[in-house]
Amino acid sequence: DAGNITKTRFRRIHGETTMIIKVYPGSLVICQGLDEDGNIEVSDITTVRHLLVRLKIPILLRPLILVFVNGENVDRNYALKAKDAVSFMMPIAGG
Repeated sequence: DAGNITKTRFRRIHGETTMIIKVYPGSLVICQGLDEDGNIEVSDITTVRHLLVRLKIPILLRPLILVFVNGENVDRNYALKAKDAVSFMMPIAGG
C-alpha cells in the first residue's frame, strides 16, 4: 500500500536525528538490518553509500547494484531524505 512506501519516523538518539526509510532490496540483493516490513532506521545524514554499507551488501556487489530513490536512478553520494523509498536492482545479462 502506498502509505507504507513513504512511512517515516523521526527520533533523537544521543543528540542525533534518525529516520525510518523503506528499502526494496530486489530479488538478487540480500540485505541485513531490515525489519520485517523492509524498513531501516538511519541517521538523517545517511547517503546511499552509507546505506549499502549499513545493509552489509558485499563490497564486490556494491558497484554493480543500480540504486533508485523514489523511482529515479541516483549515485552513491545521494543524501537520503525523509519519505525516500530506496530500491536496488542487479543488471542481468544473458545470451
